[in-house]
Amino acid sequence: MKINEKLADFFKAAIISISITFIMAIGFHFVSEGILRRFFILFGGDFLGGGYIQCLTFTAFFWAFFEIKHQLKIILGENKAFKSKILPTEEKHLIIPSEISELHLKVSSLNKKKNSLLYKMIIKACLKFRATKSIPEMIEIISIQTDINKELSESDQSNIRYLTWVIPSIGFVGTVLGISQALMIANSGDMEVITATLGVAFDTTLVSLLLSIIIMWYYHALLRENDLLHAKIKDYVIENLINRIEIE
Repeated sequence: MKINEKLADFFKAAIISISITFIMAIGFHFVSEGILRRFFILFGGDFLGGGYIQCLTFTAFFWAFFEIKHQLKIILGENKAFKSKILPTEEKHLIIPSEISELHLKVSSLNKKKNSLLYKMIIKACLKFRATKSIPEMIEIISIQTDINKELSESDQSNIRYLTWVIPSIGFVGTVLGISQALMIANSGDMEVITATLGVAFDTTLVSLLLSIIIMWYYHALLRENDLLHAKIKDYVIENLINRIEIE
């Protein structure tokens, strides 16, 4: 994922977070009491009283969400390559060694038009067979390339992993700040203010944990789709290329 795309996702997340905080702040100032006012405080309506922590948490949440969405879009695009039916899928169709070079040229041409992990895998398998005429070495290069592709995918997801850690961490920081603030005013004896301060402090942790649960669900869905893609590519190439080569 390019840096400018990450920045675009960050700015979108920041705009949404600021908008939510602004709406909550309006509600906080116009509602004087009751459950509704508590709701506005919970989600950052009291900005100077700790609501800025929720704003930061929202920013991290939406940033991670947009990056996950982007990665899922990439996986969807990779899955479209299977629709090209570049390899034979008929049960009795065999590939003779002399057809490997032709297949390599055909797939290379497609890969220039539309960069694809599937096309690259087929190209590497064809090149290995042309060089060695060995089926076991073809399987080996496919396994190695699958591992490389997984590592590259994990590298692209590094910022997402960081943000999933940041979300609850921001909440805990907010709680620590809130508790320290409550301790500073403890000598005043104003229990209402102290209680309100502690309430806001623990609100930051509650919101961050709720958002963390949501984003982790999406993140694990991304991991599942990513693993399925690489397994599908490997199985497709082995089943429809390697297993169909007729050794002379």
